[in-house]
Amino acid sequence: MLIRSPLSAGITRTLSSKLSIALILILISSSVAMFFAGQFWMKRYNEEITQKINASIVMYITDAYKLIDKDDEKPNLDVIKKLSSQAMIITPIAEVYLLDSTGRIIGHALPETSIQQRTIPLGPIKTFINGDAEFPLHGIDPRDPTQTKIFSAAQVLNNGTPQGYLYVVLGSKIHQEMSKDIKSSHSRSMAVMTLSMISLAAVTAGLLIFSLLINPLSKLSKKIGQFSEQQLGKTLEIKHESLSKPSKPQPAKDEIDQLQQAFTQMAAQIEQQFDQLKDADNSRRELIANVSHDLRTPLASTQGYLETLLIKDKQLTQKERLHYLKTAISSTGRLGLLIGDLFELSKLEAFNVAPKFETFSLAELVYDTLQELELELKEKGIHYQVTTPNHNLNVHADISLIQRVFENLIRNAIAYTPQDGNIVFQLEPQTTFTTKAIKISISDNGAGISQDDLPHIFERFYTNPDKSREAHNSTGLGLAIVKRILELHDSPIKVRSTLNQGTCFEFSLPFAT
Repeated sequence: MLIRSPLSAGITRTLSSKLSIALILILISSSVAMFFAGQFWMKRYNEEITQKINASIVMYITDAYKLIDKDDEKPNLDVIKKLSSQAMIITPIAEVYLLDSTGRIIGHALPETSIQQRTIPLGPIKTFINGDAEFPLHGIDPRDPTQTKIFSAAQVLNNGTPQGYLYVVLGSKIHQEMSKDIKSSHSRSMAVMTLSMISLAAVTAGLLIFSLLINPLSKLSKKIGQFSEQQLGKTLEIKHESLSKPSKPQPAKDEIDQLQQAFTQMAAQIEQQFDQLKDADNSRRELIANVSHDLRTPLASTQGYLETLLIKDKQLTQKERLHYLKTAISSTGRLGLLIGDLFELSKLEAFNVAPKFETFSLAELVYDTLQELELELKEKGIHYQVTTPNHNLNVHADISLIQRVFENLIRNAIAYTPQDGNIVFQLEPQTTFTTKAIKISISDNGAGISQDDLPHIFERFYTNPDKSREAHNSTGLGLAIVKRILELHDSPIKVRSTLNQGTCFEFSLPFAT
Protein backbone atom coordinates (compact mmCIF):
# COMPACT_ATOMS: atom_id res chain seq x y z
CA MET A 1 0.00 0.00 0.00
CA LEU A 2 1.48 3.31 -1.08
CA ILE A 3 0.50 6.76 0.14
CA ARG A 4 0.50 9.22 -2.74
CA SER A 5 1.48 12.79 -1.94
CA PRO A 6 0.88 15.91 -4.08
CA LEU A 7 4.23 17.28 -3.01
CA SER A 8 6.82 17.51 -5.75
CA ALA A 9 10.56 17.45 -5.41
CA GLY A 10 10.89 21.06 -6.51
CA ILE A 11 8.52 22.72 -4.08
CA THR A 12 11.28 24.01 -1.83
CA ARG A 13 13.26 25.36 -4.73
CA THR A 14 10.18 27.06 -6.14
CA LEU A 15 9.29 28.55 -2.77
CA SER A 16 12.84 29.84 -2.29
CA SER A 17 12.90 31.45 -5.74
CA LYS A 18 9.50 33.04 -5.21
CA LEU A 19 10.55 34.51 -1.89
CA SER A 20 13.84 35.77 -3.34
CA ILE A 21 12.13 37.41 -6.32
CA ALA A 22 9.53 38.97 -4.05
CA LEU A 23 12.25 40.33 -1.76
CA ILE A 24 14.23 41.82 -4.66
CA LEU A 25 11.14 43.47 -6.16
CA ILE A 26 10.11 44.89 -2.80
CA LEU A 27 13.58 46.32 -2.14
CA ILE A 28 13.89 47.78 -5.66
CA SER A 29 10.48 49.44 -5.49
CA SER A 30 11.18 50.64 -1.94
CA SER A 31 14.55 52.07 -2.97
CA VAL A 32 13.07 53.90 -5.96
CA ALA A 33 10.23 55.24 -3.81
CA MET A 34 12.69 56.33 -1.11
CA PHE A 35 14.89 58.06 -3.71
CA PHE A 36 12.09 60.09 -5.24
CA ALA A 37 10.50 60.78 -1.87
CA GLY A 38 13.87 61.97 -0.59
CA GLN A 39 14.30 64.22 -3.62
CA PHE A 40 10.84 65.69 -3.15
CA TRP A 41 11.19 66.34 0.57
CA MET A 42 14.73 67.65 0.16
CA LYS A 43 13.41 70.15 -2.37
CA ARG A 44 10.64 71.17 0.00
CA TYR A 45 13.14 71.47 2.84
CA ASN A 46 15.49 73.67 0.77
CA GLU A 47 12.57 75.85 -0.31
CA GLU A 48 11.45 76.28 3.29
CA ILE A 49 14.95 77.20 4.49
CA THR A 50 15.52 79.58 1.55
CA GLN A 51 12.20 81.32 2.03
CA LYS A 52 12.69 81.71 5.77
CA ILE A 53 16.22 83.15 5.28
CA ASN A 54 15.00 85.68 2.72
CA ALA A 55 11.72 86.48 4.43
CA SER A 56 12.92 89.79 5.95
CA ILE A 57 15.32 90.90 3.19
CA VAL A 58 12.60 92.47 1.05
CA MET A 59 11.33 94.53 3.98
CA TYR A 60 14.81 95.97 4.51
CA ILE A 61 15.06 96.77 0.79
CA THR A 62 11.80 98.70 0.79
CA ASP A 63 13.05 100.72 3.75
CA ALA A 64 16.47 101.35 2.23
CA TYR A 65 15.49 102.22 -1.37
CA LYS A 66 13.02 104.73 -2.79
CA LEU A 67 11.18 102.42 -5.19
CA ILE A 68 8.39 105.00 -5.92
CA ASP A 69 8.97 108.68 -6.54
CA LYS A 70 7.28 110.75 -3.85
CA ASP A 71 6.42 113.58 -6.21
CA ASP A 72 4.69 111.87 -9.10
CA GLU A 73 4.18 108.48 -7.39
CA LYS A 74 5.73 106.64 -10.32
CA PRO A 75 8.09 103.66 -10.01
CA ASN A 76 11.74 104.55 -9.85
CA LEU A 77 12.97 102.23 -12.63
CA ASP A 78 16.61 103.13 -12.18
CA VAL A 79 16.50 102.09 -8.55
CA ILE A 80 14.70 98.88 -9.42
CA LYS A 81 17.25 97.99 -12.11
CA LYS A 82 20.08 98.74 -9.76
CA LEU A 83 18.44 96.67 -7.03
CA SER A 84 17.85 93.75 -9.42
CA SER A 85 21.43 93.81 -10.61
CA GLN A 86 22.74 93.78 -7.07
CA ALA A 87 20.35 91.02 -6.07
CA MET A 88 21.34 88.87 -9.06
CA ILE A 89 25.00 89.34 -8.20
CA ILE A 90 24.48 88.40 -4.55
CA THR A 91 22.10 85.50 -5.18
CA PRO A 92 21.25 84.34 -8.68
CA ILE A 93 17.95 82.85 -7.55
CA ALA A 94 16.27 86.27 -6.97
CA GLU A 95 14.14 88.16 -9.51
CA VAL A 96 12.75 91.52 -8.31
CA TYR A 97 9.34 92.86 -9.35
CA LEU A 98 7.50 96.01 -8.26
CA LEU A 99 3.75 95.64 -8.15
CA ASP A 100 1.02 98.21 -7.74
CA SER A 101 -1.79 97.81 -5.24
CA THR A 102 -3.72 95.52 -7.65
CA GLY A 103 -0.80 93.18 -8.29
CA ARG A 104 0.10 94.49 -11.76
CA ILE A 105 3.82 94.58 -12.52
CA ILE A 106 4.92 98.19 -12.87
CA GLY A 107 8.68 97.79 -12.64
CA HIS A 108 11.40 95.17 -13.20
CA ALA A 109 14.91 94.84 -14.61
CA LEU A 110 14.28 91.95 -17.03
CA PRO A 111 13.70 92.01 -20.78
CA GLU A 112 10.08 92.79 -21.57
CA THR A 113 9.77 89.79 -23.85
CA SER A 114 10.55 87.42 -20.97
CA ILE A 115 7.52 88.47 -18.91
CA GLN A 116 4.64 86.08 -19.64
CA GLN A 117 2.17 87.27 -16.98
CA ARG A 118 1.71 90.92 -16.01
CA THR A 119 -0.55 90.50 -12.99
CA ILE A 120 0.37 88.57 -9.87
CA PRO A 121 -2.35 87.18 -7.52
CA LEU A 122 -2.13 89.04 -4.22
CA GLY A 123 -3.51 86.25 -1.99
CA PRO A 124 -0.18 84.49 -1.30
CA ILE A 125 1.59 87.87 -1.03
CA LYS A 126 -0.81 89.17 1.64
CA THR A 127 -0.54 85.85 3.52
CA PHE A 128 3.24 86.19 3.48
CA ILE A 129 3.18 89.83 4.69
CA ASN A 130 0.62 89.08 7.46
CA GLY A 131 2.91 86.43 8.92
CA ASP A 132 0.29 83.67 8.66
CA ALA A 133 2.22 81.71 6.05
CA GLU A 134 3.26 78.10 6.46
CA PHE A 135 6.52 77.67 4.59
CA PRO A 136 7.22 76.87 1.88
CA LEU A 137 4.68 79.28 0.36
CA HIS A 138 4.48 79.49 -3.45
CA GLY A 139 3.48 82.27 -5.80
CA ILE A 140 3.22 82.78 -9.57
CA ASP A 141 6.44 83.14 -11.60
CA PRO A 142 5.85 86.00 -14.13
CA ARG A 143 8.33 84.43 -16.54
CA ASP A 144 6.61 81.01 -16.43
CA PRO A 145 2.97 81.17 -15.21
CA THR A 146 2.69 77.38 -15.39
CA GLN A 147 4.99 77.05 -12.40
CA THR A 148 4.88 78.33 -8.84
CA LYS A 149 7.98 79.49 -6.97
CA ILE A 150 8.87 80.47 -3.44
CA PHE A 151 9.08 84.19 -2.96
CA SER A 152 9.63 87.07 -0.55
CA ALA A 153 7.43 90.16 -0.46
CA ALA A 154 6.94 93.45 1.37
CA GLN A 155 4.55 96.35 1.14
CA VAL A 156 5.86 99.56 -0.49
CA LEU A 157 4.81 102.79 1.32
CA ASN A 158 4.94 106.39 0.06
CA ASN A 159 4.67 108.89 2.90
CA GLY A 160 3.00 106.16 4.96
CA THR A 161 0.48 105.36 2.26
CA PRO A 162 0.52 101.85 0.66
CA GLN A 163 1.49 102.18 -2.96
CA GLY A 164 2.21 98.59 -3.97
CA TYR A 165 4.37 95.55 -3.24
CA LEU A 166 7.91 94.44 -3.83
CA TYR A 167 7.73 90.85 -5.07
CA VAL A 168 10.96 88.85 -5.21
CA VAL A 169 10.85 85.40 -6.84
CA LEU A 170 13.36 83.07 -5.17
CA GLY A 171 13.69 80.55 -7.98
CA SER A 172 14.86 82.10 -11.23
CA LYS A 173 15.52 80.22 -14.47
CA ILE A 174 19.21 80.30 -13.69
CA HIS A 175 18.42 78.49 -10.45
CA GLN A 176 16.38 75.89 -12.35
CA GLU A 177 19.23 75.26 -14.77
CA MET A 178 21.62 74.86 -11.83
CA SER A 179 19.21 72.39 -10.21
CA LYS A 180 19.09 70.34 -13.41
CA ASP A 181 22.84 70.24 -13.49
CA ILE A 182 22.92 69.09 -9.86
CA LYS A 183 20.52 66.22 -10.66
CA SER A 184 23.11 64.75 -12.97
CA SER A 185 26.02 65.66 -10.73
CA HIS A 186 28.34 63.42 -8.72
CA SER A 187 26.30 63.97 -5.55
CA ARG A 188 23.22 62.41 -7.09
CA SER A 189 25.28 59.56 -8.46
CA MET A 190 26.64 58.95 -4.96
CA ALA A 191 23.10 58.94 -3.59
CA VAL A 192 22.03 56.37 -6.17
CA MET A 193 25.13 54.29 -5.43
CA THR A 194 24.46 54.44 -1.68
CA LEU A 195 20.88 53.30 -2.12
CA SER A 196 22.04 50.52 -4.43
CA MET A 197 24.58 49.28 -1.88
CA ILE A 198 21.98 49.38 0.89
CA SER A 199 19.54 47.43 -1.30
CA LEU A 200 22.21 44.89 -2.19
CA ALA A 201 23.08 44.40 1.47
CA ALA A 202 19.40 44.01 2.32
CA VAL A 203 18.92 41.46 -0.48
CA THR A 204 21.95 39.48 0.72
CA ALA A 205 20.73 39.50 4.31
CA GLY A 206 17.23 38.54 3.17
CA LEU A 207 18.49 35.64 1.08
CA LEU A 208 20.58 34.42 4.01
CA ILE A 209 17.53 34.55 6.29
CA PHE A 210 15.43 32.77 3.67
CA SER A 211 18.10 30.09 3.42
CA LEU A 212 17.99 29.54 7.18
CA LEU A 213 14.19 29.26 6.99
CA ILE A 214 13.98 27.19 3.83
CA ASN A 215 16.60 24.57 4.80
CA PRO A 216 14.42 23.01 7.55
CA LEU A 217 11.43 23.11 5.19
CA SER A 218 13.53 21.44 2.51
CA LYS A 219 14.48 18.64 4.90
CA LEU A 220 10.86 18.25 5.95
CA SER A 221 9.73 18.16 2.32
CA LYS A 222 12.34 15.49 1.60
CA LYS A 223 11.08 13.42 4.53
CA ILE A 224 7.49 13.74 3.34
CA GLY A 225 8.54 12.73 -0.16
CA GLN A 226 10.41 9.70 1.13
CA PHE A 227 7.48 8.74 3.32
CA SER A 228 5.03 9.04 0.42
CA GLU A 229 7.22 6.88 -1.83
CA GLN A 230 7.85 4.10 0.68
CA GLN A 231 5.55 1.16 1.09
CA LEU A 232 3.75 0.96 4.39
CA GLY A 233 4.42 -2.17 6.34
CA LYS A 234 8.13 -2.01 5.62
CA THR A 235 10.72 -0.44 7.89
CA LEU A 236 10.43 3.34 7.70
CA GLU A 237 13.29 5.67 8.51
CA ILE A 238 10.84 8.19 9.98
CA LYS A 239 9.44 5.61 12.32
CA HIS A 240 12.89 4.73 13.63
CA GLU A 241 13.64 8.42 14.14
CA SER A 242 10.48 8.86 16.14
CA LEU A 243 11.16 5.77 18.20
CA SER A 244 14.73 6.83 18.89
CA LYS A 245 13.57 10.07 20.44
CA PRO A 246 12.93 10.23 24.18
CA SER A 247 9.39 9.58 25.37
CA LYS A 248 9.09 13.15 26.57
CA PRO A 249 9.00 15.45 23.49
CA GLN A 250 11.63 18.14 23.34
CA PRO A 251 10.37 21.75 23.27
CA ALA A 252 10.06 23.08 19.73
CA LYS A 253 12.51 25.82 18.72
CA ASP A 254 10.08 27.50 16.31
CA GLU A 255 7.00 26.87 14.18
CA ILE A 256 8.98 24.89 11.59
CA ASP A 257 10.36 22.64 14.33
CA GLN A 258 6.81 22.18 15.59
CA LEU A 259 5.77 21.18 12.08
CA GLN A 260 8.60 18.66 11.88
CA GLN A 261 7.66 17.14 15.24
CA ALA A 262 3.99 17.01 14.23
CA PHE A 263 4.86 15.23 10.97
CA THR A 264 7.14 12.76 12.76
CA GLN A 265 4.36 11.95 15.23
CA MET A 266 1.84 11.70 12.41
CA ALA A 267 4.09 9.33 10.44
CA ALA A 268 4.60 7.15 13.51
CA GLN A 269 0.85 7.10 14.16
CA ILE A 270 0.14 6.17 10.53
CA GLU A 271 2.64 3.33 10.73
CA GLN A 272 1.19 2.20 14.06
CA GLN A 273 -2.34 2.33 12.69
CA PHE A 274 -1.24 0.39 9.64
CA ASP A 275 0.29 -2.26 11.90
CA GLN A 276 -2.99 -2.37 13.79
CA LEU A 277 -4.86 -2.77 10.51
CA LYS A 278 -2.55 -5.62 9.56
CA ASP A 279 -3.14 -7.27 12.92
CA ALA A 280 -6.87 -6.74 12.56
CA ASP A 281 -6.79 -8.18 9.05
CA ASN A 282 -4.83 -11.21 10.27
CA SER A 283 -7.28 -11.60 13.15
CA ARG A 284 -10.18 -11.32 10.72
CA ARG A 285 -8.71 -14.03 8.51
CA GLU A 286 -8.08 -16.22 11.53
CA LEU A 287 -11.58 -15.53 12.84
CA ILE A 288 -13.14 -16.45 9.51
CA ALA A 289 -11.14 -19.69 9.42
CA ASN A 290 -12.07 -20.58 12.99
CA VAL A 291 -15.70 -19.60 12.56
CA SER A 292 -15.90 -21.66 9.39
CA HIS A 293 -14.51 -24.67 11.23
CA ASP A 294 -16.59 -24.24 14.36
CA LEU A 295 -19.83 -23.53 12.54
CA ARG A 296 -19.28 -26.40 10.16
CA THR A 297 -19.08 -29.01 12.94
CA PRO A 298 -22.50 -28.46 14.63
CA LEU A 299 -24.08 -27.61 11.29
CA ALA A 300 -22.82 -30.82 9.71
CA SER A 301 -23.92 -32.79 12.76
CA THR A 302 -27.40 -31.30 12.66
CA GLN A 303 -27.70 -31.83 8.94
CA GLY A 304 -26.47 -35.45 9.19
CA TYR A 305 -28.94 -36.46 11.88
CA LEU A 306 -31.86 -34.73 10.13
CA GLU A 307 -30.98 -36.44 6.83
CA THR A 308 -30.81 -39.77 8.67
CA LEU A 309 -34.28 -39.15 10.07
CA LEU A 310 -35.62 -38.42 6.58
CA ILE A 311 -33.92 -41.39 4.90
CA LYS A 312 -34.49 -44.01 7.61
CA ASP A 313 -37.67 -42.64 9.11
CA LYS A 314 -39.60 -45.93 8.90
CA GLN A 315 -36.61 -48.04 9.90
CA LEU A 316 -35.89 -46.19 13.14
CA THR A 317 -37.40 -47.03 16.45
CA GLN A 318 -38.98 -44.37 18.58
CA LYS A 319 -35.99 -44.41 20.90
CA GLU A 320 -33.51 -43.94 18.02
CA ARG A 321 -35.63 -41.16 16.53
CA LEU A 322 -35.67 -39.29 19.86
CA HIS A 323 -31.89 -39.75 20.18
CA TYR A 324 -31.30 -38.28 16.72
CA LEU A 325 -33.62 -35.35 17.42
CA LYS A 326 -31.99 -34.61 20.77
CA THR A 327 -28.55 -34.71 19.17
CA ALA A 328 -29.67 -32.35 16.38
CA ILE A 329 -31.21 -29.98 18.91
CA SER A 330 -27.98 -30.08 20.96
CA SER A 331 -25.96 -29.19 17.85
CA THR A 332 -28.28 -26.33 16.95
CA GLY A 333 -28.06 -25.10 20.55
CA ARG A 334 -24.28 -25.11 20.33
CA LEU A 335 -24.55 -23.31 16.99
CA GLY A 336 -26.74 -20.64 18.59
CA LEU A 337 -24.29 -20.18 21.47
CA LEU A 338 -21.40 -19.80 19.06
CA ILE A 339 -23.21 -17.23 16.92
CA GLY A 340 -24.26 -15.29 20.03
CA ASP A 341 -20.72 -15.20 21.40
CA LEU A 342 -19.33 -14.15 18.02
CA PHE A 343 -21.84 -11.32 17.80
CA GLU A 344 -21.08 -10.18 21.36
CA LEU A 345 -17.31 -10.29 20.88
CA SER A 346 -17.51 -8.41 17.55
CA LYS A 347 -19.47 -5.60 19.23
CA LEU A 348 -16.98 -5.42 22.09
CA GLU A 349 -13.95 -5.36 19.81
CA ALA A 350 -15.54 -2.77 17.48
CA PHE A 351 -15.98 -0.35 20.44
CA ASN A 352 -19.75 -0.39 19.89
CA VAL A 353 -20.37 -1.11 23.57
CA ALA A 354 -19.96 1.68 26.10
CA PRO A 355 -20.15 0.59 29.75
CA LYS A 356 -23.05 2.04 31.72
CA PHE A 357 -21.50 2.58 35.11
CA GLU A 358 -23.63 2.32 38.22
CA THR A 359 -23.25 1.41 41.87
CA PHE A 360 -24.25 -2.09 42.98
CA SER A 361 -23.43 -4.76 45.56
CA LEU A 362 -20.81 -7.13 44.22
CA ALA A 363 -21.67 -9.98 46.62
CA GLU A 364 -25.34 -9.90 45.59
CA LEU A 365 -24.35 -10.07 41.90
CA VAL A 366 -22.12 -13.10 42.61
CA TYR A 367 -24.95 -14.95 44.40
CA ASP A 368 -27.46 -14.07 41.66
CA THR A 369 -25.13 -15.42 38.98
CA LEU A 370 -24.45 -18.64 40.89
CA GLN A 371 -28.20 -19.10 41.39
CA GLU A 372 -28.81 -18.79 37.64
CA LEU A 373 -26.18 -21.48 37.01
CA GLU A 374 -27.41 -23.67 39.87
CA LEU A 375 -28.70 -26.37 37.52
CA GLU A 376 -25.40 -26.70 35.65
CA LEU A 377 -23.51 -26.87 38.94
CA LYS A 378 -25.80 -29.60 40.34
CA GLU A 379 -25.53 -31.68 37.17
CA LYS A 380 -21.80 -32.12 37.84
CA GLY A 381 -22.15 -32.09 41.61
CA ILE A 382 -19.84 -29.07 41.89
CA HIS A 383 -19.80 -27.23 45.22
CA TYR A 384 -19.27 -23.48 45.39
CA GLN A 385 -18.25 -21.12 48.17
CA VAL A 386 -18.29 -17.29 48.42
CA THR A 387 -15.83 -15.71 50.83
CA THR A 388 -16.35 -12.03 51.64
CA PRO A 389 -15.78 -9.93 54.77
CA ASN A 390 -18.83 -7.79 54.02
CA HIS A 391 -21.89 -8.41 51.89
CA ASN A 392 -22.27 -4.68 51.23
CA LEU A 393 -19.15 -4.27 49.12
CA ASN A 394 -20.36 -1.77 46.51
CA VAL A 395 -18.52 -1.21 43.24
CA HIS A 396 -18.92 1.23 40.36
CA ALA A 397 -19.17 -0.69 37.07
CA ASP A 398 -21.56 -1.95 34.38
CA ILE A 399 -23.62 -4.57 36.20
CA SER A 400 -24.74 -6.47 33.07
CA LEU A 401 -21.20 -6.71 31.66
CA ILE A 402 -19.72 -7.80 35.00
CA GLN A 403 -22.44 -10.44 35.30
CA ARG A 404 -21.40 -11.68 31.87
CA VAL A 405 -17.80 -11.94 33.16
CA PHE A 406 -18.95 -14.02 36.13
CA GLU A 407 -21.08 -16.29 33.90
CA ASN A 408 -18.23 -17.00 31.51
CA LEU A 409 -15.68 -17.63 34.28
CA ILE A 410 -18.08 -19.92 36.17
CA ARG A 411 -18.97 -21.86 33.01
CA ASN A 412 -15.26 -22.16 32.22
CA ALA A 413 -14.69 -23.56 35.73
CA ILE A 414 -17.63 -25.97 35.35
CA ALA A 415 -16.29 -27.19 32.01
CA TYR A 416 -12.87 -28.13 33.39
CA THR A 417 -13.75 -29.16 36.95
CA PRO A 418 -14.44 -32.86 37.62
CA GLN A 419 -17.45 -34.32 39.39
CA ASP A 420 -17.77 -33.21 43.02
CA GLY A 421 -15.26 -30.42 42.39
CA ASN A 422 -15.10 -27.03 44.13
CA ILE A 423 -15.39 -23.43 42.90
CA VAL A 424 -14.43 -20.63 45.31
CA PHE A 425 -15.36 -16.93 44.96
CA GLN A 426 -13.26 -14.61 47.10
CA LEU A 427 -13.97 -10.86 47.46
CA GLU A 428 -11.21 -8.95 49.22
CA PRO A 429 -11.03 -5.14 49.71
CA GLN A 430 -7.72 -3.56 48.76
CA THR A 431 -6.57 -0.04 49.60
CA THR A 432 -3.50 1.74 48.22
CA PHE A 433 -2.26 5.33 48.32
CA THR A 434 -4.12 6.11 45.09
CA THR A 435 -7.02 3.65 44.75
CA LYS A 436 -9.60 1.68 46.72
CA ALA A 437 -10.80 -1.48 44.99
CA ILE A 438 -12.20 -4.94 45.52
CA LYS A 439 -10.05 -7.86 44.41
CA ILE A 440 -12.13 -10.69 42.92
CA SER A 441 -10.70 -14.19 42.52
CA ILE A 442 -12.46 -17.25 41.06
CA SER A 443 -10.63 -20.51 41.59
CA ASP A 444 -11.36 -24.18 40.90
CA ASN A 445 -9.68 -27.54 41.46
CA GLY A 446 -10.06 -28.67 37.87
CA ALA A 447 -7.72 -29.84 35.12
CA GLY A 448 -5.59 -26.70 35.09
CA ILE A 449 -3.66 -25.19 32.19
CA SER A 450 -0.10 -25.85 31.12
CA GLN A 451 2.41 -23.02 31.25
CA ASP A 452 2.79 -23.15 27.46
CA ASP A 453 -0.92 -22.63 26.91
CA LEU A 454 -1.40 -20.07 29.68
CA PRO A 455 -0.43 -16.96 27.58
CA HIS A 456 -2.98 -17.92 24.90
CA ILE A 457 -6.12 -18.69 26.87
CA PHE A 458 -7.65 -15.25 26.21
CA GLU A 459 -7.32 -15.65 22.47
CA ARG A 460 -10.43 -16.39 20.46
CA PHE A 461 -11.34 -20.07 20.10
CA TYR A 462 -8.79 -21.18 22.67
CA THR A 463 -9.64 -24.31 24.66
CA ASN A 464 -7.51 -26.69 26.65
CA PRO A 465 -5.96 -28.98 24.05
CA ASP A 466 -6.39 -31.99 26.35
CA LYS A 467 -10.16 -31.46 26.57
CA SER A 468 -12.81 -31.62 23.88
CA ARG A 469 -14.31 -28.23 23.14
CA GLU A 470 -17.56 -29.75 22.03
CA ALA A 471 -17.76 -32.11 24.98
CA HIS A 472 -17.81 -29.19 27.38
CA ASN A 473 -20.17 -27.15 25.19
CA SER A 474 -17.53 -24.40 24.89
CA THR A 475 -17.38 -21.95 22.01
CA GLY A 476 -13.78 -20.92 22.69
CA LEU A 477 -14.82 -17.24 22.96
CA GLY A 478 -15.79 -16.93 26.62
CA LEU A 479 -12.41 -15.84 27.98
CA ALA A 480 -11.85 -13.46 25.06
CA ILE A 481 -15.17 -11.78 25.95
CA VAL A 482 -14.13 -11.62 29.61
CA LYS A 483 -10.84 -9.92 28.79
CA ARG A 484 -12.49 -7.34 26.49
CA ILE A 485 -15.17 -6.45 29.06
CA LEU A 486 -12.57 -5.93 31.78
CA GLU A 487 -10.48 -3.81 29.37
CA LEU A 488 -13.52 -1.54 29.03
CA HIS A 489 -13.40 -1.22 32.84
CA ASP A 490 -9.62 -0.56 32.85
CA SER A 491 -9.15 -3.73 34.88
CA PRO A 492 -6.54 -6.27 33.70
CA ILE A 493 -7.23 -9.92 34.44
CA LYS A 494 -4.56 -12.30 35.76
CA VAL A 495 -4.51 -16.07 35.80
CA ARG A 496 -2.59 -18.69 37.78
CA SER A 497 -2.84 -22.37 37.00
CA THR A 498 -1.22 -25.71 37.74
CA LEU A 499 -1.95 -28.84 35.76
CA ASN A 500 -4.30 -31.28 37.52
CA GLN A 501 -4.61 -28.90 40.48
CA GLY A 502 -6.75 -26.05 39.29
CA THR A 503 -6.91 -22.49 37.95
CA CYS A 504 -7.47 -19.08 39.54
CA PHE A 505 -8.60 -15.90 37.74
CA GLU A 506 -8.11 -12.51 39.44
CA PHE A 507 -9.19 -8.93 38.66
CA SER A 508 -10.27 -5.81 40.55
CA LEU A 509 -13.14 -3.34 40.41
CA PRO A 510 -13.14 0.14 42.01
CA PHE A 511 -15.05 0.90 45.18
CA ALA A 512 -18.14 3.04 44.74
CA THR A 513 -17.49 6.53 46.14
